[in-house]
Amino acid sequence: HSTRAPVDAWIKWRDAPGDIRCVRHPTIGYHDGDIVRTLQSWDAPNGFNFSWKDCAKYCGMEKECEFWTLERSGGQQCLLKKNKGDYHEVFDEDLYREGDSHIDCIFQSTFVQELRFWERFVAFWMARFHKEDRIIMSYEGFTGQDTGADASVKLADFLRKGESGLDVVKTEQVPCVWEKVVNYRKASNPVMEASNPVM
Repeated sequence: HSTRAPVDAWIKWRDAPGDIRCVRHPTIGYHDGDIVRTLQSWDAPNGFNFSWKDCAKYCGMEKECEFWTLERSGGQQCLLKKNKGDYHEVFDEDLYREGDSHIDCIFQSTFVQELRFWERFVAFWMARFHKEDRIIMSYEGFTGQDTGADASVKLADFLRKGESGLDVVKTEQVPCVWEKVVNYRKASNPVMEASNPVM
């Protein structure tokens, strides 16, 4: 069952580069390349200037774009490029931003990013615990009026059989505990109780 060591390992893996596939390079210079399209600062979504995510999104949508360079000074252009060439180092970290084209950049919403995190989360835990040593439960199943008590019994049984032998209430008492914990607000809120009565 879960221990602190795997949790610490997960936190390190979760925060490692590559979790989100629409990223900008950590470099501060720029690469030569053939210009596919040049976007001026007034072409930005806000009509004023591009963020690197805006520039990355346009690159992702442009069929020929292989990478992008955002100029943060002067004309502040978003340059969509292909055929990456030589790299030019600069000493002012605020002058350029760069990154490669990726489909995630088109849909770079919080949903896509969270989906990537969830993908890694599932893969991490599934690879480290056998089927009998893990339990999968949904929030809706745990809190649902018709399923919550049974889900709680399942969870209690799982915790009880662990190597640590957790002190869990008796099986027949679990539904009562679930009722008190999950439905405690409804008892003092007539509106909630009327909309979802406790049976």
